Amino acid sequence: MSTQVTTRDIATACRVSRRTAQRWAQQGKLSAIKQHGRWVITVPAALDTYKPAQLDKAAELIRDGGLLPTALVGRYTAVSSDGTVTYLVTVDTCTCQAGQHGRRCYHQAAVAATEAARTAAHRRWHAA
Repeated sequence: MSTQVTTRDIATACRVSRRTAQRWAQQGKLSAIKQHGRWVITVPAALDTYKPAQLDKAAELIRDGGLLPTALVGRYTAVSSDGTVTYLVTVDTCTCQAGQHGRRCYHQAAVAATEAARTAAHRRWHAA
C-alpha cells in the first residue's frame, strides 16, 4: 500500500526546508506529481493494518503539524488536537492509552507514513 504526503511532510521528516523538498520533487528525486499547484508525493508505506478512520486521523495529525520529530531518528512527539497532551511515538509503540494497551493507534500510522516518506526521500537523494 502507498500513501500520499506533501513536501511539508517530507521536509519535516528529513529535517530540511520545505523549499528543499520542493526542489527534490522538481528534480525527480521523489515520486511526485503536481496537483492544484502543490506537489503530492506517493510513498510506499505499511499501512494495511490500520482502519480508514485511523488513516484519516493520521493524515490530519501530519497536516496540522502535530507530529514533531525528536532528536532520535524514528521517534516523534505527537501533540493532542487540543494541545494539552503529548505522546512519544515510534512505528511500533506509542504512549497514548491505546498504545499502552498494545493496540495500534493513529499516531503510529502517522509515524509510519512519515518514516516511509523520509526513507523514500533518503534513498532517492543518495541514488541521484
